[in-house]
Amino acid sequence: MHVLSSSELAVTAIFALILAVIAYLIIRNIPKMVGDIAAFRKRTLVWTQVSLVLTVLQLNFKAGDWRFSIVLGLIVLFTGAIWLSARYYDISRNAGPESKDPEVH
Repeated sequence: MHVLSSSELAVTAIFALILAVIAYLIIRNIPKMVGDIAAFRKRTLVWTQVSLVLTVLQLNFKAGDWRFSIVLGLIVLFTGAIWLSARYYDISRNAGPESKDPEVH
């Protein structure tokens, strides 16, 4: 099994930090998006699925070498987090007006 060197760990940590900052900025700006975010949710779901398939294929064909699989796994987490946030926002936005209606007796 291949052991990651300290430089590979450092680059992976920097890449994870960059993805986390980008994800934070995107998630924070989801409520400011105009129009329906269904297309945005579909695109992020597709990219999550593609990166997940590539991660599984990489793990199957390069058994013991985790370097590229770790990067693909980080991308799965990145796209998945954005998709979940967009889905949560869409559900909460659609449920909001219904819960504010006064009850009719």
